Amino acid sequence: MDPKTRPTTNTAFGSGMEGNEGSRATVREAADDTRMRAEGMAEEAKDKAQDIKAKAEDVLDTAKDKAAEVGAQASDKIDSAMTTAGEQMGSLAQTVREKAPSDGPISDVAQSAATALERGGSYLEQADVSAVRGDLEMMIRKHPIEALLIGVGLGMLLARSTRR
Repeated sequence: MDPKTRPTTNTAFGSGMEGNEGSRATVREAADDTRMRAEGMAEEAKDKAQDIKAKAEDVLDTAKDKAAEVGAQASDKIDSAMTTAGEQMGSLAQTVREKAPSDGPISDVAQSAATALERGGSYLEQADVSAVRGDLEMMIRKHPIEALLIGVGLGMLLARSTRR
């Protein structure tokens, strides 16, 4: 082989094979060390992510419990208000019957109004919130125009009462 075309060895890492092997071992050790550090960091990040996830789940569970508690309290208050309203409607029905004339067309209208008040009061006293909601939804679906007009009328009455 011609000395000019012969490949040269890199003398910066040593001469011959033993120098290259030492360099490779050092590079392998550095790569292994880096890999181990990266794996350790990945494991640490994974643990922190699991901790954060557990804390988030705890917060979510607490929020769900509070929401359920508030919902139950609101339902109890609404149920109590419905019972009270039903009792007052029954009492009003009695008053209408007592004050109404005993005969004539006004008596018939008063008796019909008292009967309707008693039925509505009895319904409110006995029904729970979800049953009333379902019945109300059904009535609105059956009679949407009437429900809209009632809503507008109630809105006008509320607006007038809050203006004064």
